[in-house]
Formats: sequence, C-alpha cells, structure tokens
Amino acid sequence: MILAHPDFEKSIANKYIKNKLAQESNVEIRHLNELYPNHKIDVQTEQEALKKADIIIFQYPLFWYSVPSILKEWIDSVFTYGFAFGKGNYQLKGKKIIVSFTTGSSSKDYPEDVVEKIVFPFKGLANFCKMNYLTTIYSHEIANYSDEAKEKSVKNVEIHAKKLIDEIR
Repeated sequence: MILAHPDFEKSIANKYIKNKLAQESNVEIRHLNELYPNHKIDVQTEQEALKKADIIIFQYPLFWYSVPSILKEWIDSVFTYGFAFGKGNYQLKGKKIIVSFTTGSSSKDYPEDVVEKIVFPFKGLANFCKMNYLTTIYSHEIANYSDEAKEKSVKNVEIHAKKLIDEIR
C-alpha cells in the first residue's frame, strides 16, 4: 500500500485503514510522508518495492479532487521511462492497481461521474504501464467535527476497510 497523508496523526479514516491493512500478513505499507518528510524520494527503493508487489493500493485523502502532493511527486519520480514503460521495459506489467481514497465531504459532492474523473489519471497510468486497474474504493463524510460526525465516520471507514481487505484477499 502506498499511503500519502501529510497530517496523518489527525486522520480518522486513513489511520484506521492503515491499521487494518497492517494486520494482513501479505501487505507492506509504504507511508510516503513518514519515509520522505523532505520529499526526497528514493526511486530505486520504491521501484524495487513495486516489483515485489502483486497489488498496488494507492491510499490517500482526496485533496481538491486530486492526490496529496507527495503522492503526485512519488508517481512522477517512480513510474519512469525504462522502468514502468518504454524501451520494451514494462517492469510492472500485469500488476494490479486499487485506488482507495477518503473525503470529508458528503457523497452528494462526489457522484459517480466525478469519481470517474478523479481516478482517470490512475486508470491512464495502469493502461500506459500495462497494469490492471482493479477497482476504486472510497468513503465520504469522514469528519471529526462532532461526536456524531466522528461516529458516522468510523462506520463509513469500517465498511471502506472491509471492502479493501476483501479485494486483496
């Protein structure tokens, strides 16, 4: 799992999802903000980790209909010509991708057509690198504004984490 969250300690959903997936024996979690607090990504290490994986999960909170900046930088740095594509080198060919994100907003803000636009870059990446895009898993209304909101958030993220674990098993 490639996890990107710049304020992880305040997270409800991404922290819960990380902790649930950490209990799975076949999951390696690469928390980019912890590994690279200065955004100096070790490209070779990340490429080697990807080569070992069967399924690559991108886990993040949605920021303005996009990914946190470190995840974008990581993708740009790691999915390079000659490694992920080009020169007949498709070293990630056949690997599976799952996009898993959380939002604080209501589901009304993210109808299916909007979600498709959000994940379009990941689908393009998968296609270009001859990978297989499995699915998108996302949850809404993850907020810590009140006890009621937090309780609803926990229920939403429990469902999210279960879907994710079911998908990788």
